Amino acid sequence: MKKRILLGSIVGLSLILSACSGGDAQSKESKQSEAKTAEVQQIAISTPAPISTLDTTQTTDKNTFTMVQHLYEGLTRFDDKTNPVPGIAKTIDVSENEKEYTFTLREDAKWSNGDQITAHDFEYAWKKLLNPETQGPNAYLLDNVVNGLAVRNGEKGIDEVGFKATSDSEFKVNLEHPQPSFLSVIAIGWLAPQQQAYVESTGKDYGSNSEKLLYNGSFILTNWDGTSDTWTLEKNPEYYAQEEVKLDKIDVQTLKEENTGINLFENQELDLVRISGQYVAQYKDTQSYVTYSDVANSFLDFNKEKDSPLANLDLRKAIALAIDKKALTENVLADGSKPLNGLVPANLYANPETKEDFRAYSGEYLTYNKKEAQGYWKEAQKELGKELEIHLLAADTDQGKKVSEYIQSQLEETLPGLKISVNLQPSNNVNQSRRDKNYELSLSGWIAGSSEIDSYFNLYATGSSYNYGNYNNEAYTKLVLDGKTTHASDSNKQFEDYKKAEDILLEQDVAQVPIYQSASNYLVNPKLEKVEYPLYGGYFFLRNAEIVD
Repeated sequence: MKKRILLGSIVGLSLILSACSGGDAQSKESKQSEAKTAEVQQIAISTPAPISTLDTTQTTDKNTFTMVQHLYEGLTRFDDKTNPVPGIAKTIDVSENEKEYTFTLREDAKWSNGDQITAHDFEYAWKKLLNPETQGPNAYLLDNVVNGLAVRNGEKGIDEVGFKATSDSEFKVNLEHPQPSFLSVIAIGWLAPQQQAYVESTGKDYGSNSEKLLYNGSFILTNWDGTSDTWTLEKNPEYYAQEEVKLDKIDVQTLKEENTGINLFENQELDLVRISGQYVAQYKDTQSYVTYSDVANSFLDFNKEKDSPLANLDLRKAIALAIDKKALTENVLADGSKPLNGLVPANLYANPETKEDFRAYSGEYLTYNKKEAQGYWKEAQKELGKELEIHLLAADTDQGKKVSEYIQSQLEETLPGLKISVNLQPSNNVNQSRRDKNYELSLSGWIAGSSEIDSYFNLYATGSSYNYGNYNNEAYTKLVLDGKTTHASDSNKQFEDYKKAEDILLEQDVAQVPIYQSASNYLVNPKLEKVEYPLYGGYFFLRNAEIVD
């Protein structure tokens, strides 16, 4: 017996936590007018960082993902409540043991060049993501597919993996263990299709600019040269639900300085812009203001390279305990962000049996304690000397500057003799420096791509593409693997695994310092309605948005 998930139905078995966007965003949605759709459907928006890559198997940062979710659609997509619903798949059949998925594709699903989207396009893209020769950093998301982990590690051939196009219109996936979050995971751009013939014919130029890509989402991209700070999204005439897409054109520009974006918004040259800090206080009572809590963390990451200063556990503990996160979020950020004392942010995932959120279940780690911090610093000085300089890598955005300067001040004042030199770089450069392990201490962030709790724990697993800081703990990695495989269908045991792993990572090894759970704040043209703010995948989604008179 199989369960069938029909087009447009909410996926009940995904077991996603039903946390919602912030109150202001919801109240504005409920008050949206019955005004008539405007004749001209064209807007201009800003983003704080440029696109990094539009090869969906290689994409990692949220700014890029915000664009990807407009340009590509997977077997499933998110609805306005961030629940996965059928996307390119018309129907989804799930076996009784919830380990076999059969996706039947829509007959009207087309690429932007008019070609039919087939199940082979999904098989090709997923194999490209997983194959060690072309592997993307998010290949771990397919570890629970039959032989997925073995293929990723090069222990089995790519054709032994448990997914396959059985015809042009049917795609089958077999899982090792039931995975409640699976339909949420495949809604993210990492697992969007790619047309093999087009990718191979384009060769090394694939994705180098907006003309060297095929799109299957609600919009196509134009005027992007691969490095530009501006580009345009245009309505995709081949999209199967184009009648639901009202906006014809979206001009996008990268703005690092919030004040510039606000001035453009005030002059009616932008319809949507992100704001933070002092601007939140200034605009929070206006009709244009929208806010919601992110399912995301901001943290300090240590490069624990052998014989480097940060390989010293006492130094890491001193730094971890010396930061007053409450003062940071309330007095410096002042934008709705909350102190975070764990790897996993709140509202990501709740135990389906107990309904308890994982953050509440696991508790708090590395809470601010000035006295203890100074004690560990004195111990560290015995090995490292009375004075020490550490370089802190951070993005050159307004937020990056404020937070890094605050951390610099806190550490230097609390730990006399420690000097923090802040190294500000463009966001894409920061990501590359981290990949190259060319940093000592970095201010980083991770936002949920889906409700998959393992996405946070994977950051520090041995062999992970995101394990930039040279962390290696066999007990931690085993617990993480057990949590996402052996105990994936037993929520209580899974939570136990992840709690033990979080304790090892933060309390015992201090491989990371959680700082805060962020909030997103926007100024939005009141005439721009039905903007969605998903919990996962992107900052905002404009598929159903429209300008009204």
